[in-house]
Amino acid sequence: MRKLIILVFLLSFNLYSEGYVFDSRGNSEQKVLNFKNNNKYIHIATHGWWTDSKGNYGIEKCYGKTEISNDNINLDIICELIDQNKEVQKVSRKRNSLVGAGVGINTYLETSEKYNFLLGKECTYAVTFLNKDFFYKQKCK
Repeated sequence: MRKLIILVFLLSFNLYSEGYVFDSRGNSEQKVLNFKNNNKYIHIATHGWWTDSKGNYGIEKCYGKTEISNDNINLDIICELIDQNKEVQKVSRKRNSLVGAGVGINTYLETSEKYNFLLGKECTYAVTFLNKDFFYKQKCK
């Protein structure tokens, strides 16, 4: 019986600890400078669509740079997120991982009052690419 109570507690804790979840998909336009040693410097602009765990949805646009060296990528972009009510957020997305997919940190730089609970938060995200299309998922506690 004790094991059953602990199991129920752990399951309920896990359900309520989900936090804030943000999903995004879109595509990117890239301008690439290639170097002789196979390194790359890429100017990147993205456009996407998002949903979150609070029922919000919207569009996003991002601008920044990517440097690729020896199959490692260093990404530094700033994004503007606009929801269905024209509420605006600005975020910084950074990652240093393998080319093609990876994990990084999303930081909320500016938010409207509706999203103040996110201001200053650093949230972990994962992203993967298929050609110039991206699939992004972020979780905040």
